[in-house]
Amino acid sequence: MISTMRPDIDNIDEYVRNTTARAFAVVASALGIPSLLPFLKAVCRSKKSWQARHTGIKIVQQIAILMGCAILPHLKSLVEIIEHGLVDEQQKVRTITALAIAALAEAATPYGIESFDSVLKPLWKGIRTHRGKGLAAFLKAIGYLIPLMDAEYANYYTREVMLILIREFQSPDEEMKKIVLKVVKQCCATDGVEAQYIKDEILPHFFKHFWNHRMALDRRNYRQLVDTTVE
Repeated sequence: MISTMRPDIDNIDEYVRNTTARAFAVVASALGIPSLLPFLKAVCRSKKSWQARHTGIKIVQQIAILMGCAILPHLKSLVEIIEHGLVDEQQKVRTITALAIAALAEAATPYGIESFDSVLKPLWKGIRTHRGKGLAAFLKAIGYLIPLMDAEYANYYTREVMLILIREFQSPDEEMKKIVLKVVKQCCATDGVEAQYIKDEILPHFFKHFWNHRMALDRRNYRQLVDTTVE
């Protein structure tokens, strides 16, 4: 399977690469993640092309989506294989790495925070330096990691990330709005985050930027808006 699909990993057509990543996830599901780990390690560190690195990291994301909590025994290995992608020179590789970490954290919920120790620092640095799609992906990853933390850490990290989230409340980008709403919901639902803090620091900005005619008429985002408000 590996030798047959290997040439498509750095195909110039993104659709082919995405389909290849999904096919590899099915192989991992059928034959077991350990059988693919050495191959993934090599592909994710490919010096030859950024497309190969991108596809390798996408395979990890697809494995997490397909296999859910079955990734737990291999979580640390999978995180170690992709962590360098957060500081890759290519924007697309950095973005897919953050999305893969979000998928791994979602699949591992509510366990496994210790496996993500090595990526917390680069994620934190990333939300301070990135803008646009890159920032949205990094925020999504942090949104899935905060619920895995102990209450004390969750409270600290929520306060830190909230500064960025409140700034992005004003973003006109639909995808960013969706992710910001989701992350706010995840933070507010986490043990350790104080109700008074939410009322004082988040609610005024939240209602000002989200509860308006435009958002009420936005068919794509209004459901997430209601869910976040209820939380």
